[in-house]
Amino acid sequence: MIRHRTTNHDNEDSQALMLDLTTLLDIMFILLVFFILTAGVSYRALDLTLPAAASEETEPANTSLHIMLEIKTDGYALDGKDYDSFPLLKEEIIPLLQKEADKELVIAGDRNVSLERLLELLTFLESRGIDAANILMQRKD
Repeated sequence: MIRHRTTNHDNEDSQALMLDLTTLLDIMFILLVFFILTAGVSYRALDLTLPAAASEETEPANTSLHIMLEIKTDGYALDGKDYDSFPLLKEEIIPLLQKEADKELVIAGDRNVSLERLLELLTFLESRGIDAANILMQRKD
């Protein structure tokens, strides 16, 4: 509490000059904490071009002209070779895609795999200049 000092303590006017800024300081502190917590938030976005109708765009994959990249619940697989972690996969995928540039990249994922892992893979591919990949889907009939 902030008080105004006067030499005359008996004067009632001195009581009217007392300022209580406790609630104002509490509100200012809450606002300060709110602004500090929200100022550092940054969102990253990955631009995707979606087909007009998924049922019209899907076609069977040609097994001889593609490189299969599988996202599994316990790791990854690149053309049948298993990788336990994403850093191990990153070391092998770019040289393989450069060696077999005539083949298309097909990405297949398990239903139980998180979307974050797929987006991490797509972001990595885009950062390496690979702007086209097919995502394998099963038709629901």
